[in-house]
Amino acid sequence: MPEPEYPALVMPDGVERHQRTVWNSSGVALDADVYRPIHLEAETSLPAVVLCHGWGGSKLTAERYAALFASAGMIALTFTQSSWYGSGSPLELVGDVPAADDTNQTDARVRLIRDLVDPYAWAANLRVAIDYVEGEPNVDPTRIGVWATSFGGGIAVHHAAHDPRVKVLALQVPAIAPLGEPNRTYARKRAIEMARGDAPAVPQGVDAWPNLTGTPHLGALAHFDPLSQVDRLRVPTLIRDAGEEEMFPVADNGARAAEILRTIPGSQIDHEIIPGITHYGIYFEGYDQGSKDALAWLERYL
Repeated sequence: MPEPEYPALVMPDGVERHQRTVWNSSGVALDADVYRPIHLEAETSLPAVVLCHGWGGSKLTAERYAALFASAGMIALTFTQSSWYGSGSPLELVGDVPAADDTNQTDARVRLIRDLVDPYAWAANLRVAIDYVEGEPNVDPTRIGVWATSFGGGIAVHHAAHDPRVKVLALQVPAIAPLGEPNRTYARKRAIEMARGDAPAVPQGVDAWPNLTGTPHLGALAHFDPLSQVDRLRVPTLIRDAGEEEMFPVADNGARAAEILRTIPGSQIDHEIIPGITHYGIYFEGYDQGSKDALAWLERYL
């Protein structure tokens, strides 16, 4: 299922958007936008929010949320994960590589990797997006939060568990649980085949996931388990789930994460299920509540 066409952004008064490029640690350019309140004084210091889209999404998935947060006096950054839409691609070597010359240069054929869902690469991209916004003018680096949706919710949990710069999380319809059976066994088989050279190390156009576009990197997904990192979180966490969730069962994902967080002394957790909406309904009939709840949470803890 391709990502639905979301309602058009109506830019709030007093907010401006600037296209930016965020460079990841592999030298791939990530397509990004920064949303800022207009006419800030140089000495003004504001909280910042990095927004992380889900499987098949782009920076535009979160544009309405980013504009809303900026209208409330935050600086927001949205970005598209590598190999998707306007972001650059990692490269895969094709065939034998000629020996390098004395400057370590050679000519080689390469293939652009597109529409790949590699959770560890996505988490690394979230890290550099936070690096970028930390250096944005007017950002207070001690007040950075992350908003994330769908598959991006698991990415955000995985990263926030290890990055003390993230001071608050706002998640909606998050995919946090590891692969279940029989997918787990199949993914482990794929991981072994990739490591041993019996399957392409970088998959393209194989192992399609039902109802989702792109190629899942099953060798990586076999080991990706954000749920196991939830008990490491020490930041206020908001979770909004869909009452008619059909993609990532609430009991195994958002509700289970909330249950774990409630066992941690002093944790701040707010989990609510919005009734009557499906997974993608969070962007439509659930948008009003979901976005307002996220904004209130960010304002409270940033």
